[in-house]
Amino acid sequence: MATFLTVACAREDAASAQTATYTAPKQAAPTHLALKDGPAMEFRGTLSGDVLELSPMEGETFTPEAKHFMATGENPYKGDAEAVKKGYTIFSTACSGCHGHLAEGKLGPALADAYWTYPKNETDKGIFETIYGGAAGMMGPQQGRLSVDEILHVIAWIRHQAEENLKTDGAAPHA
Repeated sequence: MATFLTVACAREDAASAQTATYTAPKQAAPTHLALKDGPAMEFRGTLSGDVLELSPMEGETFTPEAKHFMATGENPYKGDAEAVKKGYTIFSTACSGCHGHLAEGKLGPALADAYWTYPKNETDKGIFETIYGGAAGMMGPQQGRLSVDEILHVIAWIRHQAEENLKTDGAAPHA
């Protein structure tokens, strides 16, 4: 994994060379988050438990937010209104066919209620592993279909939708 990250980072041009700390642009989010790089955490497939190799898709460069997530498991897009909007756009084209327009569930399970098929999905790291590496049934891995950054946007929207559902129906949302 360390070799992969070294090679992936070496491919970036000098203009985007990383420093030890990134600062996310202040947007609609109420707090300022300092983004940090570091060695990638270990990500494991939801069904197999095998280590997932996070690699950029062809032409993709990991964003500072993706690098932060891979090092910390924290989604820097959580609570960012613009990122949530973008997450909904991605979700509506890539996920809603199975999970429903508002993540209410159709062929695939609901994602914005109080129940998780896989309890690990209560964390952003866990749901990332499920989306990236796939799950049971028709949920194939999104590795190579969605970038790490796009998955993080989708997760931000799913969490936002769960909070909205709590406001309207009083049910406990996913954490």
